[in-house]
Amino acid sequence: MTTNVEPRPFRPEDAAELTDLLNSAYRELQDAGLNFTAATQSVETTRQRVADGVCWVVEQDGRVAASMTMSVPPPDDVRSLSEHAQEPGTGWLCQVAVGPQLRGRAVARTLFDVACAWAMRHGITRIGLDTAAPAEHLVAMYARWGFEHVDDVHFPGKRYDSIVMTRNVTGL
Repeated sequence: MTTNVEPRPFRPEDAAELTDLLNSAYRELQDAGLNFTAATQSVETTRQRVADGVCWVVEQDGRVAASMTMSVPPPDDVRSLSEHAQEPGTGWLCQVAVGPQLRGRAVARTLFDVACAWAMRHGITRIGLDTAAPAEHLVAMYARWGFEHVDDVHFPGKRYDSIVMTRNVTGL
């Protein structure tokens, strides 16, 4: 089932709601032993991460219920670990979150389509991301979106290895 949603750009006043969404959307991963930053991050961390890129949100009943951020260039931590994040013209998907009430409705894909359109308008030719290797449902979703597994990394302080995935923007 799909939902007709209208992603919009993040606004500074969204920071607290976005933090709540990220904390709740990543809670099940945290409960599974995957210490994603988004599961426990503060409002200040949310502001910093959004400031490093462009962020879109989807509202439901007047509250932030889904989001996606693209960092250009990719964050320093992943650039230090993977040559794929160092390639010119690369944008990086970060902190993709869909609240439980919107899951299974292609909301993340809608956000991804918006991110791809933005990337094409801004000269981005490749999109990358990293996710926890044990989060098989996320790896599978990104593979359905055309991403390919290109590298394995381990971020300091994390209890899991991460998979780096990339795809070309052209030809969408």
